[in-house]
Amino acid sequence: MHGYELKKRLSYMLGHFWTVSFGSLYPALKRLERANDIEKAYSVKEKTRNRNVYRITASGEKAFMRLLADTSAAGTLSDSEKFDIRMAFFQYLEPETRLKLLEKRRRVLEDQVAKFKAYRSSNRSQDRYQTGLLRHKVEQTRSDIRWLERLIAQERTAIEKSDAESAGGPDASPGGGRGHMEAASSA
Repeated sequence: MHGYELKKRLSYMLGHFWTVSFGSLYPALKRLERANDIEKAYSVKEKTRNRNVYRITASGEKAFMRLLADTSAAGTLSDSEKFDIRMAFFQYLEPETRLKLLEKRRRVLEDQVAKFKAYRSSNRSQDRYQTGLLRHKVEQTRSDIRWLERLIAQERTAIEKSDAESAGGPDASPGGGRGHMEAASSA
């Protein structure tokens, strides 16, 4: 895709989580091109401009998957916006990797709740608006934790089912294995 088309696609996919500006997109494309993660496929003459059409390279796909699966990147696990963007691409990860990321995100949020509560109890000079805001943040974070717990349970169930199918267990289907499950879930 060329930059304008890529911006439209990203805005459609991630518009609720992230705004893409041309001022950040084109420098990012240049960085990715210098790193050989993308390459110019061809140029298209549109009106008075040439538009470069890019494609991802094999090394770019590997870099994307490495960033997506990185469980050590604390910033992307503690920042809600960054985690939401990552989750938009969860379909490309193995279930075990998704499970690890979800569990780490849950721990980060549980730590945040503990910090909110400790701050609230140690700081008695707060007015009712500060107290209300902290209470709201704790409730919101607890809601996110409950949502993550449901996702974690779903991932565990999917992993157990896949393991049982690949082991030829009593619930094994004729196709068996993870590939069969992924094909069925994408249908």
